[in-house]
Amino acid sequence: MLYMNIDNAVGRYVGYGKETELLERDTALKDTNFISAIVGPRRAGKSSIMILYMQKLYDNGENPVFINGEDIDFAGITADSLDDVESAIHRIYDLGKKGKAHLFIDEVQSLPEWSRWLRTLFDEGTYRIFVSGSTSELTKEKLPSELRGRALEIMVLPFSYREYCNAKGVAYSKYPKPADAGALAGALEDFLEYGGYPEVVKTEDAQLKRVILSDLYNTVIRHDLIEKYKIRKVSEFKAFTNAMFGSACRHLSVPNLVRWFKDNGIMISSQTASNYVNYAASVFMVYLLYPYSRKLKERNTKPKLYALDSGILGLFEKDMGKKLENTILVELVRRRKEVYYYDADAADVDFVVIEEGRVAEVIQVSYSIDNAETYLRETASLANASKKLKCENALILTFNEEKTLTSGGVRIRVVPAWKWLLEEEKPSRY
Repeated sequence: MLYMNIDNAVGRYVGYGKETELLERDTALKDTNFISAIVGPRRAGKSSIMILYMQKLYDNGENPVFINGEDIDFAGITADSLDDVESAIHRIYDLGKKGKAHLFIDEVQSLPEWSRWLRTLFDEGTYRIFVSGSTSELTKEKLPSELRGRALEIMVLPFSYREYCNAKGVAYSKYPKPADAGALAGALEDFLEYGGYPEVVKTEDAQLKRVILSDLYNTVIRHDLIEKYKIRKVSEFKAFTNAMFGSACRHLSVPNLVRWFKDNGIMISSQTASNYVNYAASVFMVYLLYPYSRKLKERNTKPKLYALDSGILGLFEKDMGKKLENTILVELVRRRKEVYYYDADAADVDFVVIEEGRVAEVIQVSYSIDNAETYLRETASLANASKKLKCENALILTFNEEKTLTSGGVRIRVVPAWKWLLEEEKPSRY
């Protein structure tokens, strides 16, 4: 019976995605001598990235192999049965001696002994391998030892603002006309409100957008966290996760969360709370940003918590300033920047970007600095940080204000966030 199930699981995806209409992404795959490990949140578009590349292979007369690790017919599969999977691939796709076949495995971590199996397939030299996963186990930091040196990590996040504008047909250029600038600011407002998950971007109805985001959040909670980590106290865990998002864009204090739960009659240990936070980070639900310090041991303390999509954050947070800050952090992560926050006396800034071991840029995010008090606070803090960190590249990102100013002898650029989100070159293609 399992043998027949494996044939079903492999056979039903012959020609998969050939006729599917998809939007192009800034991230594109290409052949390499490594396993391409595509990582990122559930439903961020990892499968679409695979299909877009498969469509190019179809156009070239090839017949790529696609496997869904979460296919129902793989239920109960054991490591000993993985050889049967490969046999089914050869039989159904008639690989013969056609050279290296392109093998795509979606949600590979769902298969038993997946990393050892990939190592075996890689060493055989029969395939060019592309795998995806909604877990940090595929990232270069946590990649199983048998795959180190053999896999190239490719991060796929929900749509960037650039991709969002492309999907919505919002025109942009280096020097937009006033009308275009207004449209871009309006698009950013919508992007901050609902985020960049492809299903949400394709939907026009605001109420339905909320339903999709809520369903996505609950799916990750149930499938990627509660089931994966075998969490028994489900109500406690859900309440903790909701409370955790209440700390978004702020220092995450596990002791304070534990104390808050205790005050409300729920006992949770500090270790359990820390585990819950790490679980959420492991499936790309949240991102933990650490403080910048020249002392390396101090960089692993007092993290700030961000969501990896402003739409998910919006289920818990209405403040547009926080959503803007969150969006900037996600874009820095997307651009693969080494980024920290900085918190020193009179020099508290949102983001410090490191390049080649030195501070390359200091960034403050404020929805508006039109208010005199806000202006003085944000500019003075950024100027102080610029001096302390010996970095002349100081930037304030706002929703829609642009100017150049001087504070404490430091030149500061004030740039609309929509312009900054578009001005960088596209991420490198893998």
